[in-house]
Amino acid sequence: MRVDNDYYPTPQSILDVLVDELEWPKSTTIWECCAGDGRLVDTFEKKGYEVIAHDIVSGHDFFDWSEAPTIALVTNPPFKHIRPFIDHAFKIGITKMALVCPERLWACAKGKKQFMKHQPSRFINLDWREDYLGRGGKPDRALAISIWDGAINKKTNYEVWSKNGNVY
Repeated sequence: MRVDNDYYPTPQSILDVLVDELEWPKSTTIWECCAGDGRLVDTFEKKGYEVIAHDIVSGHDFFDWSEAPTIALVTNPPFKHIRPFIDHAFKIGITKMALVCPERLWACAKGKKQFMKHQPSRFINLDWREDYLGRGGKPDRALAISIWDGAINKKTNYEVWSKNGNVY
């Protein structure tokens, strides 16, 4: 059974590496449209970014936006809606985006088609797993990060990030 609104908070270890490796200028205002418990907002604000936060629970459904409040978005979207989420983000004016996503996001026919339409500039696998679903016990999910440093990218760089900050 899925949690309401597909609410699975991003593990702090992933946010800590993401904020350090994003490589966007601190002058970039970031929109966190699936803010949940606010941990992404807090992490990015502590590193000097200005963050605009919204969430469906507070009455701000991402799919109701017709214009983005800024050009940059960083979030962990509901995975059951991730493909329409990506399309909608670019439709409403997002040009820079970082999404926590399933590691197999691009590994299917639908994924390939969307990849060709909205090719990310970077795709990152993580060399660790987290108990993302909060079930206790062994880590249950391999997550990844897709980053668009611009709306149109002709090449995707593949990276692997470590919890300790190593990038390879």
